[in-house]
Amino acid sequence: MHHQHPNTPTSHAGRFSPWITLNHRLVGFAFPIMMLAACSTGGQKITRSGFLPDYSQLQKVKPHKDARIWVSPEYRPDRYQEIVIEPVEWHVPHRSDKVEQMLKTAFRERLEARFSNQFRIVDGSAVTPATLRVRSAITGMRRTRWYFNAPIQAAQFATGGIAPFAPLQGGASEEFQVEDAQSGVPLIRLATFRNGKPWNVKGSYIAYDHARLAFKKGADVLAKVITAPGVAVTGGGETVGTP
Repeated sequence: MHHQHPNTPTSHAGRFSPWITLNHRLVGFAFPIMMLAACSTGGQKITRSGFLPDYSQLQKVKPHKDARIWVSPEYRPDRYQEIVIEPVEWHVPHRSDKVEQMLKTAFRERLEARFSNQFRIVDGSAVTPATLRVRSAITGMRRTRWYFNAPIQAAQFATGGIAPFAPLQGGASEEFQVEDAQSGVPLIRLATFRNGKPWNVKGSYIAYDHARLAFKKGADVLAKVITAPGVAVTGGGETVGTP
């Protein structure tokens, strides 16, 4: 009787062939998507949406590499103790009314939460010489494409990776104008953005979760400029007429 030598390479091939075939199929399915998305993240950048009346004096400042900032030389932060946060405007191609309202509300709530510890938030009809007015707009938006990310991450996992790569992330861009609420004189202009990061696994599958983090970043940068404007005008920045 013939006995196959235990070291014969084909002795266990049949046992693992379905798993190998599955790996090959996953990689074969994901590879073209990865090639198409190789340069893709959230797709966001500094915008010129028309929301701001002037973009010519915006500056790129080292501490905030994903922002362009202008601060009036007349702005004195110690003059202001109150703030009006106007409803967020939408300067992005139309989504459904439900999605637009959800995102505008989320952005405004983020701004209110960020400024509530620094200022007294007041209604726009009750302003004083100590009141700032914040106007803001969503000027760029991309949702996460989970149906592309899922097979790519599955293929990475099947081939021994930890599956962090999700090329079709979401993100958002925003623009702000801060004014003296009584006179209407502009004091600060800001344009910023944030793209999705691979470590935010939830953001790879929930349509606008990366936008939520972009709103947080935008509110944080604006708060820093409002409270410490010297950073914005002395950061060794370069004037950016066309972001």
